[in-house]
Amino acid sequence: MAASPSKTVKIQVIALVALIAAWQSYQFAVTVNLRVADPEAALQRQPDDAFALAKVVKNKSRAAEEYVSDAADTSAAIQSLVKTPLSRSSLRIIGMNSAAAGEAQTAFAAMSLADRVSRRDTTAQIWLLERAAASDNFDAILRHYDAAMSVSPELGPILLPIMVDALQYRQVREGMRTYVLRQARWMPGFLSLAARDASLDNLVDLMRPVAGALSGEEYEPSVAQIIYRLAANSGEDAAMELAEAVWGDFDAEKFSDSSPSEANLDRRLGLLAWELGEDSGIQSRLNVNGAIEVTMRPLSRGVVVRRHFPVEGGQTYNLMQRVNFKGEGGARLAWRGDCVTNSGSERIWEQALPTSMDAVTYQSEIAIPSQCNILALSLTGNGADGQLPTDASISEFSFSNNSAG
Repeated sequence: MAASPSKTVKIQVIALVALIAAWQSYQFAVTVNLRVADPEAALQRQPDDAFALAKVVKNKSRAAEEYVSDAADTSAAIQSLVKTPLSRSSLRIIGMNSAAAGEAQTAFAAMSLADRVSRRDTTAQIWLLERAAASDNFDAILRHYDAAMSVSPELGPILLPIMVDALQYRQVREGMRTYVLRQARWMPGFLSLAARDASLDNLVDLMRPVAGALSGEEYEPSVAQIIYRLAANSGEDAAMELAEAVWGDFDAEKFSDSSPSEANLDRRLGLLAWELGEDSGIQSRLNVNGAIEVTMRPLSRGVVVRRHFPVEGGQTYNLMQRVNFKGEGGARLAWRGDCVTNSGSERIWEQALPTSMDAVTYQSEIAIPSQCNILALSLTGNGADGQLPTDASISEFSFSNNSAG
């Protein structure tokens, strides 16, 4: 039986729709491939293709090692907006070219719209950041900085120093606390650079109201460096106050005790904490009674313990400990004291400990130079020239200001 006319028409319409869909799919596939392989050809094929236009401008700029575009690109960008009204790349091209032509308001309007469409256009964010900086719009500076760094963290070497320098402005410090609390992804890198380069007063002012938000492991090296700088510049009390604000479980009183303990082995404090030697030849450990037990293999050499102490320049400090050697004779222990300043360190004191097999209490006085605020104390060891390891213990340790009072 022959098919009815209506059924035949329906079949033909379905076939035509399928053919059109197939052709559109083919055209789309060709365009997508051309966008990557030959964006200029893709743009000629489809002049309103915003993606192809963006690739063309990007390739020209990369070849010239600077932004390169012209009036034809602006025209193409305007044309592409008819098809894709929310194309951030086309809006950005219009904005950049308008800025180059001195059309500031048009440029700002285009860039602002690109920002509203998507915060992922880094070029637009950098342009808006610079404009905000020129007008001292601190909220906008931080918003565009956050967008640029969140999308393109590889810009860190360029953008991070700029924001570290901007900490000199109170409005930036106040605004940045929001991003500390938000745990912005660029904050650990920022704090790492700021801990080294920023003004200490500005850093502390930034941190104090939001210190608890910086307690994560990713911040520990930076916070330790800031606390160390604070100890050197403002004294131990100021440093411990900030440490307690950052870490809720930190006990400043126990940490400040000079005698080694679990509390002042806290590695979050970096060099201000006791560090026990753990290399292959010398092993140090803290026993339940608070004594340091040391094992030195034959001919080994290295650090037994070390710690940086905040001190007062021009004062005399007393170091005391009880030492007991066990095992092979010929081993050696010696203290070293180095004054640490911004320009480096200088050896100011040394004391070798006799290798007596009896428990002996040793006491020494250390005169601190007037310009010295941090003393790096380290106990080094040498294993005996024999077949067996040497054990030693250091107990009843104390380091105190002999001039106080």
